[in-house]
Amino acid sequence: MRPSPRPPSMRGAAPAVAAAFVVAAAVLTPPRPAYACGPDFDIELLADRAGALDQLEDGIFLDEAARLMPPPAPAFVSMVGADGTVDPAAEGAAEHALYALGAAEFRADHPDAAERAFEQLLALPPAARRARSTWAAYMLGRLRTGMDADNAGAIAAYRQVRALAEAGFRDDGGLALSSLGQEARLVATSIAAVHLYAEQAARGHPDGGTSLLFVVRALIERGAEAEIVTDPVGQRLLAAYLWSRADELDDTQRARLWAALLARPALAGADRLAAAAYRNGDVALARELASRADDTPVARRVRAKLALRAGDTATAEALLVSIDDGSSPRICGDRAVLAAGVGRFTDAMERAWAVRARYPDAVYLAERVLTLDELSAFVATLPPPARASDGRWVVDTVTMRGILGRRLMRAERFAEAIPYLALEHVLHAATYAGAIERARATTDDITRAEALYDASRLARRHGLEILGTAHAPDWETHHGDYDLSEYMAEVDPGRWLTDEERRRVAASAPDRGERWHYRHVASRLAEQAADLLPRQSQAYAATMCWSARHVRHVDDERVQDLYARYLDEGPAVSMSFGHDCPEPAFARARRFIPLGPAPVWQLVLTAVVCAIGAILLWRRMRPRVTPRP
Repeated sequence: MRPSPRPPSMRGAAPAVAAAFVVAAAVLTPPRPAYACGPDFDIELLADRAGALDQLEDGIFLDEAARLMPPPAPAFVSMVGADGTVDPAAEGAAEHALYALGAAEFRADHPDAAERAFEQLLALPPAARRARSTWAAYMLGRLRTGMDADNAGAIAAYRQVRALAEAGFRDDGGLALSSLGQEARLVATSIAAVHLYAEQAARGHPDGGTSLLFVVRALIERGAEAEIVTDPVGQRLLAAYLWSRADELDDTQRARLWAALLARPALAGADRLAAAAYRNGDVALARELASRADDTPVARRVRAKLALRAGDTATAEALLVSIDDGSSPRICGDRAVLAAGVGRFTDAMERAWAVRARYPDAVYLAERVLTLDELSAFVATLPPPARASDGRWVVDTVTMRGILGRRLMRAERFAEAIPYLALEHVLHAATYAGAIERARATTDDITRAEALYDASRLARRHGLEILGTAHAPDWETHHGDYDLSEYMAEVDPGRWLTDEERRRVAASAPDRGERWHYRHVASRLAEQAADLLPRQSQAYAATMCWSARHVRHVDDERVQDLYARYLDEGPAVSMSFGHDCPEPAFARARRFIPLGPAPVWQLVLTAVVCAIGAILLWRRMRPRVTPRP
């Protein structure tokens, strides 16, 4: 009795292919590091420069499986519609009727009748069966599976599917690609199956790489890798497996596989094997294999790492440039690290920006390394910001504009800063700037104190958005919710950190290095306001209270110092110091201001008036003498 699998439905195979891809991706994607608390933060290459430049990343098996052979020509063209169906207008009446008949007989478990209907469809003139020929041939392959010992009839049918697709017959269901996998299940030898799955992967079908993984695992498990190790495609498969998934093997299996490959006089996949040796820490073997390998991007990648170990930065950078086609974020990221390590900071920024979706190093370079003029020039080259972005949890144009705006605000270049800030923060930034400028412009202590107090409240309430650092210490790019220093190990960048970068980092640092540094800014502004006020006034006590409140829970020592100063200098005011602070009564503070010495002109005028008054009074009061007759 022949098996009766279900036919490809009228809706096509696209949903099944998509589901297979999702499952394969979930199973085969290497896990990323997880943290006990908080989200999964992207790796900063510049945080561990020596480690980043020394490390060679693992291969990804599915990617490597797709490169075991070049994509064969011509490519299969799959025209899958939105719903996976064939356009009825593209079908001839006869082929439509025969395919419907064959499918109905197949579902009714009448394989002989189904086979006759599909054969009759394929006997139609080519012009009358453009839409369903690949479907009919594919169904014949399924119907003939198991009919004979070597499945010759089924294999011939699957090969006919591909021949029809290459000849231009419609393949809306992607059956030509699927036929490679179906045939691979039926062939007698492992190497034949490897070639079929490798072609399927090279043509872009996700099942090809998944199937190759199962094949190579099974061969190694039963110690049968000799079945494929003499074939170039088989060698590449084993080398790719050692580079990407060697951790699945025990020591015995791993040693056996290495020995089998290294014994080959002509070794295909030597570049992948060199990468595997480098990953294992065997630098000498990696160097030997890299010298035997063809001049591939992977071989150049290994040679670049070896050059860096030897201190040959120029050769390493030239090799990286030659293979940086934009497809590997890590290669571009390594170039950014190298550029920063030799003091080419704007070049490093361009490289880091190119890989911002994977490595967020552009945030550090923009926040701490580029000068304001360099950052302004870079931001001017960026595309317009996306409206949906707030610049957080991503690195985009909004992020860069925000960094520039807040750096300018911290430098008190307010007029330049405002245009770069998000619209919802412009009013707060402008009000803060106005308060600072008002404090500078006045000579009246009370007015100045009031302006500084206003600035302190704005710095505390909206400091993250108008003054905060996107990188350390505030991490505005993560809403200030996480201190990434708790997640990243302290690493010495070694020789890849120049003295010039150290100088720039120091120059761009905020006033305080603690997280939420703007709270300290707010506290300092409030204390400066208090310094201008009469010590016996309520306004002095209130501003000291606010100064402490701004750093409550982040600087207990400062809170205690402020409280001690208040007790020593200030009046008794009903309040909970550092917690429940009243609004300062600045107008009432003026009554405590003593009158100062009068101006000179006022003294002179007073003296003149007094002199005139004295003369008049003397003349009025002097005795009158009556003249004698």
